[in-house]
Amino acid sequence: MPFASPSTRVLLIADEASIVDTIQSKLNTDYEFEALGTGKPTDDAPLPIQGHDIVVIYQTVLEQSDLAKIERSIAITPIPVLVFVQSDPYRMARAAIRSGVTSFVVDGFDVGRISTLIDVTMERFKLSEGLRNELLKSQEELAARKTIERAKGLLMDKKQLNEQEAYRALRELAMRQSKPIKEVAETLLVYSDLLP
Repeated sequence: MPFASPSTRVLLIADEASIVDTIQSKLNTDYEFEALGTGKPTDDAPLPIQGHDIVVIYQTVLEQSDLAKIERSIAITPIPVLVFVQSDPYRMARAAIRSGVTSFVVDGFDVGRISTLIDVTMERFKLSEGLRNELLKSQEELAARKTIERAKGLLMDKKQLNEQEAYRALRELAMRQSKPIKEVAETLLVYSDLLP
């Protein structure tokens, strides 16, 4: 079963009207489809990607200014981006992927493969976002543990408590205040100079 569905909303940006027509004829029956006029947008406003599930971009050549606009746009609204280029003389493929483009296809535009490439791009984005969220969660948990350890160390030093007593004191304070232990530990560290 394909990842995309008939309700998948596709924003198409292309610099050739014939490409817009070709893709539109292929996707209209399977997707909700919106084409952003042909030619390159000249302003610095982000791409109008909100409300869409994927952006499909066709450019003869992707330039740094195009990539910067894509990057700014997906920083505001993370979304899968599938880019087709006829050629890559500036070797933008790596930079594009680092900037958040999900799939970058050079000289491989084939209307018969559009649906499959949309599915692959959306699935790759979903997996990438899952990994990114797991990494952020792990980083937050590690930072919380470090904060709690520092607060415990502070209590052990200032109040002459052992490690278990210091942790118990933090936990009891968190329960009394109905706050997460990390938040209590952060507050304790901020006000540590006031401790006797």
